[in-house]
Amino acid sequence: MIHPASTDTLVGALSSVHTGLERAKLELTLDGVDAVRIQRDAIIAQIDDYLLPRVERLDAPLLVVIGGSTGAGKSTVTNTLVGAEVSTPGVLRPTTRSPVLVCHPDDLGWFEGDRILPGLSRTTGLNPGSTSSLRIETATTLAPGVALLDTPDIDSVEEANRNLATQLLSAADLWLFLTTAARYADAVPWDFLRQASDRSIALAVVLNRVPHEAIDEVGEHLRSMLDNAGLTDALMFAIPEGELASGRLRPEAIVELHRWLADLITDAEARAGMVIQTLEGALDSLGPRITSVTDHLDTQAAAVEELRNAVERSYRMATEQVADGLSDGTILRGEVIDRWQELVGTGDIMATIQSRVGWIRDRIKSFFTGREVLAAETQGALESNIESLLASEADKAALRTVDTWRTIAGGWSALGDQAPALERSSRDFRDLAGRAVREWQGDVLELVRAQGASKRAAARAVSLGVNTVGVALMVLVFAQTSGLTGAEVAVAGGTATVSQTLLTAIFGEQAMRSLAADARRSLIERVRQIYDDEGGRFIERLEQLDAGPVADELRAAVAELDGSRD
Repeated sequence: MIHPASTDTLVGALSSVHTGLERAKLELTLDGVDAVRIQRDAIIAQIDDYLLPRVERLDAPLLVVIGGSTGAGKSTVTNTLVGAEVSTPGVLRPTTRSPVLVCHPDDLGWFEGDRILPGLSRTTGLNPGSTSSLRIETATTLAPGVALLDTPDIDSVEEANRNLATQLLSAADLWLFLTTAARYADAVPWDFLRQASDRSIALAVVLNRVPHEAIDEVGEHLRSMLDNAGLTDALMFAIPEGELASGRLRPEAIVELHRWLADLITDAEARAGMVIQTLEGALDSLGPRITSVTDHLDTQAAAVEELRNAVERSYRMATEQVADGLSDGTILRGEVIDRWQELVGTGDIMATIQSRVGWIRDRIKSFFTGREVLAAETQGALESNIESLLASEADKAALRTVDTWRTIAGGWSALGDQAPALERSSRDFRDLAGRAVREWQGDVLELVRAQGASKRAAARAVSLGVNTVGVALMVLVFAQTSGLTGAEVAVAGGTATVSQTLLTAIFGEQAMRSLAADARRSLIERVRQIYDDEGGRFIERLEQLDAGPVADELRAAVAELDGSRD
């Protein structure tokens, strides 16, 4: 139950719900999302147009919204109740193109600002206006405390009119719903009447243009339909067919309706009760209606998670493909082989190293003296080959991710117009890959320095040149298959054997194995990191779409709203 003393708390809770709904973007195009978006927008509009201003001012004038189907006579009834032509009827359809609000001059201040229906601009005069404006008229024939709002047709051929009619009915304290003897059983009016029943909206139904001879029969049938729909408290008025005078009905045709409205104006207690009835019903309806939004937000969050998993799988596969490429000798092809063979010489040196390891420890320095330039060139060739492999797998991962997203619900909308750019690696990927490879090569040289620092081999490593020894370690990493098992792979005439024997001669077999394992692990970790960063292009898009936190915040706001009414 709403109490005046609790309105500040209620306003705060409604504002939280409003904020949560605005954050519920529902950007993924999933099944049913259009209906949920309409529901979300309708709730936001009702909070703006009706709930907040009404909660803030329970004593504000009663807003009677006159709604109904095309040609039901809404403008004619409005003019007749006011006693002046304030809303222009016509024979063309749709007739009412912009809403017309009529109030007593003393109530004008309440309606001319943006507290009520803030999304509509205000106009005056008998111009046709538009669906984005609210025309306000004042009439001294209408008593203070009640305003009439003539709306567009609920079944208008123009979608903007239909949407506006729905919005205005949601802003009403009281529905004055018009239909005719010929159309009272149509489906569209009953969709709205069922909403009135579901939301406990104060309702009066006007049955217009009823043939005199059928007024009892039609009236009884409509009454039974209202009762069956749960609208037993809805008042019903019948207006017989008759000629118009100056665009208005004869006063006697609406005498009962006019008397009831006059009594409502003078009875402050009845008017306040009607306000509370509709307000309570509107507040009660928020929870179930918002549940449809939060449930769909959960669906959106699940879709985002599926898309996120697709990104992670694709770039994890890229890392695995690179790991395979690092082990199968691919990196040692082309210029790398040429430079490495120049650096180590012919197969004779390999044979010498293999047969006379002890002797070569003393002779190794003289053999490699002056070969630092070749070491640098080999290192550069390695960098180029690794960078090419990384870029190739990055392109494959990008295209694989886009292709997978297109098969997942919501994936097309997640891609948006960025699909062509996302189908390939980012523009600066090669530069980033090259930097990562150079940093890894620096890691390898540090491994060599650190390993030599605690052994007599340090002198040999330093005398050979750290770069030369480091290149030997890099070559060994790329010539090993399935990790370090000690197996020698004959790539490019025994490059692995040369590297392994050379490093064993300097550091010993166990240290050689450990160095190669550490170097490979360091490179794979850098590859994993650069692909995580590259996949971040997709993840960034998903973070903007992740609806999970919004759903939780919205549920919390609804709980706060319910608590504010206890």
